[in-house]
Amino acid sequence: MIDCCELALHNGRLALYIALGAFAVISLLLAMFFGYNLKLSARTASLEKKNGKEQKQIDQLKAEIEKLKKTK
Repeated sequence: MIDCCELALHNGRLALYIALGAFAVISLLLAMFFGYNLKLSARTASLEKKNGKEQKQIDQLKAEIEKLKKTK
């Protein structure tokens, strides 16, 4: 027959396993979230760099168009 101390010890271990499992799942989800954000920020930085180059080209073309309009 199981006495109350053994039952409390068993329930305590069970609660500890549940808490550790929840901690592991939350840690995994946070790691996935921050990993995704790091990838996203790197992608955003590369797209902004590309956009900056394209915007510079657009500005140069606008300047050339204005120059051509003034010469006509």
